Amino acid sequence: MDKKRIFSIILVLLSIIIIILVVKVNVLNSESNNQYKTEIQPVVDRFPRLEIVEKVYWKAEVIGDHGFGPSSYWMKGYVHLNNEVMERFRSSYTWKDVSNFKPYFNLDFDQEHEPSWTFSEEFNNYIKSSSFIGKFYLDVNNGLFYFEVEK
Repeated sequence: MDKKRIFSIILVLLSIIIIILVVKVNVLNSESNNQYKTEIQPVVDRFPRLEIVEKVYWKAEVIGDHGFGPSSYWMKGYVHLNNEVMERFRSSYTWKDVSNFKPYFNLDFDQEHEPSWTFSEEFNNYIKSSSFIGKFYLDVNNGLFYFEVEK
């Protein structure tokens, strides 16, 4: 074999290795995007008026270029509150049916009943600071909140 042929074979093998690594990184990134977090504190830090949070499932991601200047981020998730707090929020605000609403972030967890999503502009303004854009929805059948916000 001459040097050109050996060099070509090495080049082809390196190209194959690079392609395999790129595919592997993309698969790992897509798998991590499907994962959700269950830490309560980051949600409470952003929305302290939720009061007694018992359980959360959420995702977040930086929007745009990660390397230049401050970045915005989105956050989506489900919040289970203490029953007394949930009932107080449910009875203190006027909730409008939004039956056509479908959460963007679907989570496979057991719910007692089919979701019935409602929205209250007054509650939405109360629960999140003006630095957040987005909405909180209440599933009145299962007693949980779903939120989609950006900051």
